[in-house]
Amino acid sequence: MKHEPGEAQPDNPGDVLERIRERLPRLTAGESRIAQYIAEQPEQALLMSAVQIGETLGASDMTVLRTARSLGYAGWPELRRALGSQLALTVHPAKRLSTRLTVTKRESHASLLDIVFEEARERLATSRAALDASEFSRAVRMVSAASTVHVFGVGVSSVSAEYLTVKLLREGVLARHAKNMGFAFADALLALREGDLLVAFAPGREFTELDVAFAEARRLGVSTLLFTDKYRDAYLDRVDCVLRTASSAGGLTGENFPAMVAVDSLVLALGHVDPEGALATSRRLNKLRRALRRRPGSGRAEPGGPSGGLAAADSGQEERK
Repeated sequence: MKHEPGEAQPDNPGDVLERIRERLPRLTAGESRIAQYIAEQPEQALLMSAVQIGETLGASDMTVLRTARSLGYAGWPELRRALGSQLALTVHPAKRLSTRLTVTKRESHASLLDIVFEEARERLATSRAALDASEFSRAVRMVSAASTVHVFGVGVSSVSAEYLTVKLLREGVLARHAKNMGFAFADALLALREGDLLVAFAPGREFTELDVAFAEARRLGVSTLLFTDKYRDAYLDRVDCVLRTASSAGGLTGENFPAMVAVDSLVLALGHVDPEGALATSRRLNKLRRALRRRPGSGRAEPGGPSGGLAAADSGQEERK
């Protein structure tokens, strides 16, 4: 996905802590105190709300908001997500977990519910704002035009890949899930053909599997669609279409959460491209499920009688009508 000269570039905040160091001399006294706290305690800060930051430093939540804007962000939630995206690449997961437990240990169960659901709400709102409508429409066209859709997810993102594969099959779209990484991933790449589509879920850092997959797709003339984090630009020049969603600032909500909501939106749009095909696949799926509910052996054809399996299931359905 290459950008033409003069075209607006995707929003990428770069190094948050470096941005604080660069802009600190231009901040007001109140903003400087908040910025310094973020720079000195980044792991704690990204788990706190604007109100909590203000209470900790004896400032108002509006001062926290002004600080975020002075640093070039739309607000505190965006600054937190940018900071979380950066720390995810530099801080060990065990240390991030320890920080989460330390920061939230005095919270009641009701407060913990509020904290997690609030982050989920913020991530969905940010993801919706980050998803470009024209890019989304392009993704729908690419999926509907593909001979076969090959889906791959890095690490835990494999959950999103499997989810998309199942949803596509239920829409009547031929799809394959590449489950393996490492050398075994090469077997999945052997199935790529011109006219296919490769869909990858890669919210985090770069991986050799993605390097190889995108290079092989380009060599074969296979289209590519990438689901990635709002602040990740590593593969933009190697894919045809990008759908961005927001990562979790503090790891409080699942990595796959917004991407799977985007998948639901994509599948709904695909249903409108070929509604008859989607309905036919749904009917076939239900026939198969009815056949699978029968007792083993009960669908066996008797001499001179009707055939078993799906025909028997359909016959039983007709008798009930």
